Amino acid sequence: MTMHAESRANLSRIISKNQFLPDLIQIIQQSTVYRLKAIVALEFYTRDHWEEVKNYSEEIIEISTKITSETEKRCISKLLEKISEFQYKESGFKIPQQSLEKMASVCFDWLLVNSKTATKAFAMQSLFYLGFKIGWIHPELRAYLEQNLAKESAGFKSRGTKILKNLR
Repeated sequence: MTMHAESRANLSRIISKNQFLPDLIQIIQQSTVYRLKAIVALEFYTRDHWEEVKNYSEEIIEISTKITSETEKRCISKLLEKISEFQYKESGFKIPQQSLEKMASVCFDWLLVNSKTATKAFAMQSLFYLGFKIGWIHPELRAYLEQNLAKESAGFKSRGTKILKNLR
């Protein structure tokens, strides 16, 4: 697989046809050599196969605690946003409180360290959704945004302003 959309789409078809999702998750969990490409493939695969991927939400949350590269963070932050949104909107989708707390911790870490704008934007949105399940998040997120909005990038400001408006 290359990082080109056509290559990722082809790999996504292969994963679906051969039911390789459990193997892909296992590669991400166990390999440092292939982890980046596997995470990129998972993020792309999720676009059309969310119903299947959501069954691995706890594994994805656990993976988020171990990644370091910015590309991995960006891809996983998109998945965390999807997981938190689904947790917020679908009453039948339940994730253990411990996993939700772990996800909140990872998202706040990504906001506080020098992550790229895309990662921070997805992390902010995840925290917004998680704040409906975990009471301390919305006040902390609001305080963080009020303090940091002015000094961040245009993309950060756009997402942050939208979230801040919803928090008020």
